[in-house]
Amino acid sequence: MRISTLAQLGAGESELGVVYASVEGVNEGSYAECLHELKEKAEALGATGLVGLQIAQSQFQWNQRTSLIATAIKA
Repeated sequence: MRISTLAQLGAGESELGVVYASVEGVNEGSYAECLHELKEKAEALGATGLVGLQIAQSQFQWNQRTSLIATAIKA
């Protein structure tokens, strides 16, 4: 699966929609877990890639979360 922070589509690619994932924690492990969840959601839509990947991490004492959002695409 192609994953890019760039929002540019390649030749023959089309957008399927936006996918979002969020998990508890703000560390390398939570990022990997969140990315895995995001990829599963995209694959369920039939995506072959993710573009425009963005991360948001909140570190409030009571709510530490890692969130990812991206556009699912299909070649």
